[in-house]
Amino acid sequence: MWRLSGVAVPRALAAVGWPCVPCRPCSRPPPEPPQDLAVPNCSWSEPMRRHYQRLLAMAADGSWLRLPSYRRAIHHLPKAVPEATQGQPPAVATGDTRLFLRAIEGAGTGFEFAMFLNATERRLLCLLQPGPYLEGHPGLTHGGAIATIIDATLGICALAVAGKVMTANLSIDYLAPVPLGTVLLVEGCTERTEGRKLFLGGHVRSADGDTLHARATGLFIRPEPTTEQVPQEYSSR
Repeated sequence: MWRLSGVAVPRALAAVGWPCVPCRPCSRPPPEPPQDLAVPNCSWSEPMRRHYQRLLAMAADGSWLRLPSYRRAIHHLPKAVPEATQGQPPAVATGDTRLFLRAIEGAGTGFEFAMFLNATERRLLCLLQPGPYLEGHPGLTHGGAIATIIDATLGICALAVAGKVMTANLSIDYLAPVPLGTVLLVEGCTERTEGRKLFLGGHVRSADGDTLHARATGLFIRPEPTTEQVPQEYSSR
């Protein structure tokens, strides 16, 4: 039988790398400054840049609005963060979080996208280039990644119409696989509202319009009746 003295016990635990239990929160690096990520970078393909310029031209008369996109919600939706983080763990309450679409580091590795809103028509266009970290079947974009960008497109369109909303139902028909690096145009449109319910439709096409990759419908709910105004950053100019 092995016997360890009181002195030998801590030495034995140290030898096997017993995990430390910090007595105070580990220091974190300072938060990164706000940076609009919905602009061209070195990873954007020529078709991605070309279609981006086309959408910018559509926005020249003010009918469409290019939406900035940040890594952290505290910069993306600053008015919504204080209310949403009340009573949450410290990392959430301080805004030390990342938007799911922007959680992957490295230009071109995850979701490269830019969104354009037409508030009058209640439509939103999302130009997307899926990166290699979104792979499902070898060489193809994971279906969950497609669902994520559809949910974001329909959700932000609903947000522009009604303010704070939550996804209640999302239904997707996958029609054609999406090779990684394909440039896509995701469209969402608010079709009708019924009280607190918003019904939206959308689709995913190749940016040149040749291939329909997916169709979707979504139901979004305002959590409670509100007279809250649509956030200024999503209103038409």
